[in-house]
Amino acid sequence: MARPRFHTDGLLTRSLIRARLGAALGSVPRGARVLDVGCGLTDLASRLSSYVGCDRWEEVLEENRRRHPRGRFLAWDVLATDAPEAVRAAGPFDAVLMLALLEHLADPAAAIRRAAPLLAHGGRVVVTTPHPVGHFPLEAGAALGLLSRHAAEEHDALLGRAELAAAGEAAGLVLAEYRRFLLGLNQLAVFERKA
Repeated sequence: MARPRFHTDGLLTRSLIRARLGAALGSVPRGARVLDVGCGLTDLASRLSSYVGCDRWEEVLEENRRRHPRGRFLAWDVLATDAPEAVRAAGPFDAVLMLALLEHLADPAAAIRRAAPLLAHGGRVVVTTPHPVGHFPLEAGAALGLLSRHAAEEHDALLGRAELAAAGEAAGLVLAEYRRFLLGLNQLAVFERKA
């Protein structure tokens, strides 16, 4: 994953982020304790009552802390290690968000596997990611400046429903909810512990 850039929005990037958040937050119970893995630059700290944002880039964390001084932002590279003590101590969490994250990771299943132990009883992992049919529109949108140019360049793989379900299964989770949005180009997957 490349180092973060703060000014790479395309013309439609903010609309895409709003749609992604709308899809994901509909699956987060009101008042939930939320962990946002790979949070990037976010405003969720001001929108949710109990929020912890994690990112691997200190520059991103510093900017979030500047924008949201009452927010809690912790360092965690979900591909490199299990959750650090500071993240574990902040939990357990009712919802772990992984929004527009898995497509940037070489091993998405490992990220879900590392997030699963952080869930409270009845908790869920909420994922948004582009659907594989969105590959060409993403590249075209990035080339035209409609979408973030660097985000499309950094995609390792676009996972479909079957790959997402398998990644959850490997973490001891089941795919409890799945739907596509934004003309089917993006998808929401909600994982819960097996009964």
